[in-house]
Amino acid sequence: MIVDVAGAAAALQAADDILILTHRRPDGDTAGCAGALCRGLQQIGKRAYILENPEITRRYAPLIVPYYPPEDFVPAYVVSTDIAEEKLFPDTAERYKSKVDLVIDHHGSNDGFGKKNLIRPDAGGCAEVLYDVLTALGVKFTADIAECIYIGVSTDTGCFKFSNTTAHSHAVAAACLTAGIDGGEINRVLFETKSRPRFEMERIVFDTMEFHENGAIAVAVLWRRDIDHAGADMDDLDSIASLTRQIEGVQIGITLTEKPDGTVRVSVRTTKEMDAAAICKKVGGGGHVRAAGASFTCGMAEAKAAMLKAAEEQFHAAK
Repeated sequence: MIVDVAGAAAALQAADDILILTHRRPDGDTAGCAGALCRGLQQIGKRAYILENPEITRRYAPLIVPYYPPEDFVPAYVVSTDIAEEKLFPDTAERYKSKVDLVIDHHGSNDGFGKKNLIRPDAGGCAEVLYDVLTALGVKFTADIAECIYIGVSTDTGCFKFSNTTAHSHAVAAACLTAGIDGGEINRVLFETKSRPRFEMERIVFDTMEFHENGAIAVAVLWRRDIDHAGADMDDLDSIASLTRQIEGVQIGITLTEKPDGTVRVSVRTTKEMDAAAICKKVGGGGHVRAAGASFTCGMAEAKAAMLKAAEEQFHAAK
């Protein structure tokens, strides 16, 4: 069932013992959404917690870790935030597949796997949708809730630089600033400050990047040996895929990362001429028009060849 903001708010108002889910490799949007929703629900007297996510990074852990449930908590209502499909559930959420009561999301590829589904593809970040839901619930927009929302919106819009940024994105950000957050400091930490391992990984990306189709397609490969040698963790690799798109002339940027088990995670970033989701759909992935992803259980060489083939097909079809 598709619901609007009022319908989602009404469903949450009628529920209790609420468990909130985040997606695999949690980014600022899913963590910010879960953190804001949990804080808001607790503020209006609901018993609500966030399911443990073993892949949460140190950067976003403060948003959700303090709200993990006690051992005796038995959820009666399950909400997913910023999760496009059930295969993106973390391992801890396997038991909740086909049992999600309310989906809150902004991915156009989401086919609505919940009993009720609030999906807004027009939103720059899912946190924008969450802001509207919390407002409908009558939640007081405190600084700690506003920080969660701001992190979600700003990270998913690339600090308001990406093409998914809308007037509503800025309106939500303005509400967060009005609530008392230090936007400048949050931006500095999220978008300017780099760890030494992150700096080393960026150097490797630029040093090893390959170009195809006269520079229109850029491919970067991050091998596990280099990641481990640099001492980089998932937090250091967050949003590194955007580097390929920063080079003039690149319309399709592909970043392949070798995971510890030898499988490969792929992130695709495109300019307005190309459709990242369409490229990833060719290999079983999905996402947004400008940012999408896929996973491979094969080795790096096969994954790279498959992604390059998909990208070249999309590039020539769009010409």
